Amino acid sequence: MKRAIRVAAVAAGLTLAACARDTEPDAGPPAPPPRTLTIGIKFDQPGLSTRGADGKPQGFDVDTAVYIAGKLGVTPDHITWREARSEQREDLLNSGTVDFVVASYSITAGRQQLVSFAGPYLMAGQDLLVRQSERGIDRPEDLNGRTVCTAEGSTSAEKIRRSFAYGVQLTTRDTYAQCVADLLTGTVDAVTTDDVILAGYAHEHPGTLKVAGHRFTRERYGVGIRKGDLDLQGRITAIIRMMIDDGSWRKSMETNLTAGGYKPLAAPVVFNAPDKAVEPGDPTTLDPQLISTTKAVAATSNARDWEGFRSLVCPENADAIDEIVFGYTPQFDKGLGSEVKNAGYTNTVTGVTQSDPNTATFVFHEAFTNVPEKYRQYFKDIDYTGNMVRRDGSWKLCSLAADFVEP
Repeated sequence: MKRAIRVAAVAAGLTLAACARDTEPDAGPPAPPPRTLTIGIKFDQPGLSTRGADGKPQGFDVDTAVYIAGKLGVTPDHITWREARSEQREDLLNSGTVDFVVASYSITAGRQQLVSFAGPYLMAGQDLLVRQSERGIDRPEDLNGRTVCTAEGSTSAEKIRRSFAYGVQLTTRDTYAQCVADLLTGTVDAVTTDDVILAGYAHEHPGTLKVAGHRFTRERYGVGIRKGDLDLQGRITAIIRMMIDDGSWRKSMETNLTAGGYKPLAAPVVFNAPDKAVEPGDPTTLDPQLISTTKAVAATSNARDWEGFRSLVCPENADAIDEIVFGYTPQFDKGLGSEVKNAGYTNTVTGVTQSDPNTATFVFHEAFTNVPEKYRQYFKDIDYTGNMVRRDGSWKLCSLAADFVEP
């Protein structure tokens, strides 16, 4: 198997040339060649990854790739950048042409059958790019009888026809830049992909193009890795956590995206290797109070008893946990409002592990009900992972992470 990071073999040693040189100091073996990486990125996504005037790539995805490489021991001047168009990414990974891909690569169930993902490192949502003068297109439902363009290999346009506008006319181009050119000339009525990509094009054409501003899916961008490389998957996921925690993520976001008017979703909850799962614990070896508390966490959430829920949470992390829970709850989503007012959910504990008398991990699955079918890509079922700590004889939920269950 091709290693993710290729390191040239170091010469075993040097042979002395002649006895006459025995008195010369031994310089030792030569330094090993520097580590190198080949990373796949897009070349045509303003704000995420484009080539600058000097020919070097720049943008949020590029910063993310450089940060990951640095933590893996590779400096920017030893990175080889390879274009990774949407339809090429799986082939580039599985052929070993690139070590990993950072290219607005949404984590989906279908893609997880072909490659592994680390992260996610960014949360986005599908939207529409239209001409500034456009008054008849605000949401995807408005596209019946209209023409929408997306890049080859993307599933964005098909989502619109399948769930929102059966009469839409679809067209594809090799790149989003070509779709945008068609929009400018009036060949198509809209371009669709994730809002973070569209915002970059709108920023390039101020007063001419605009983003409609109504996300209708949620997309998790992950770092693509060759299928089954769990070691690299786990290492990069840990590095992404570091990037978010040390402020580098926010700094890059402000430099490359929000400066152009983009309003991002919060930094995503980063999961260790989505290919791995918490195994159900043996009930006979678990602290009975732990089991009772985990069930109470699910029960208070199901009952919308937020005061009771908070009583089970570590106080210093309560606000952060609230943000996660409310962020993924349909009734609290201000972007969709009344369209999901009747949606509901049920949480069920699916696994508990206890590593020592005072720490444990549990998983509970959140299944949504009464969600309009067209928003199933927006409100996917969720697996929450909670870390429990025993304090003063009582178990408390001290951190929570959420991972979409891809349909």
